[in-house]
Amino acid sequence: MPTPAKKESIDELNNVFSGAKAALFSNYQGIKGAEMTRLRRHLKDRQLEFRVIKNTFAQKAAQGTSFEVLNEKFQGPMSVLVSYEDVVAPAKALQDFAKAGAEKSPEVLFGIVEGKAISADQVKALANLPSKEQLISQMLSVMQGPTRNFVGVLSGVTRNFVGVLSAIKDKKEGGQ
Repeated sequence: MPTPAKKESIDELNNVFSGAKAALFSNYQGIKGAEMTRLRRHLKDRQLEFRVIKNTFAQKAAQGTSFEVLNEKFQGPMSVLVSYEDVVAPAKALQDFAKAGAEKSPEVLFGIVEGKAISADQVKALANLPSKEQLISQMLSVMQGPTRNFVGVLSGVTRNFVGVLSAIKDKKEGGQ
């Protein structure tokens, strides 16, 4: 029989799972206290939520959410990194933390993105994607390419026509 405090923790975790767009589950063992504080600060600056979770609580909290498919994976010491907005942010944040000279960063075990379970390798691929702003910039550049080329072709025709007229004029002036 769960105590009211445990039930409250399970309900709170259920709310987290229900509202999350993306979540990464990782093994946090071996990270020292000061490093964990630095990690939490790093993640908080990016509007991400980091929690150490109890597996039995996670299994109960996952019921009725898209996280239910992960129930058999909740084993060993585990933490969860949650994003309510950007699906790529958790993966990028952990990658940035590791690159920033962390002694040890959490080892990603698996994740869930928009209701679909993903492996650790897929999390790494997600972390290597360009940011949303970069993707928009690339898309706009690609969309401008044909227009830019069309303008270049049209100006080339005009430029060549002017060149031909100039050559005719020089020939007539040189012939007199």
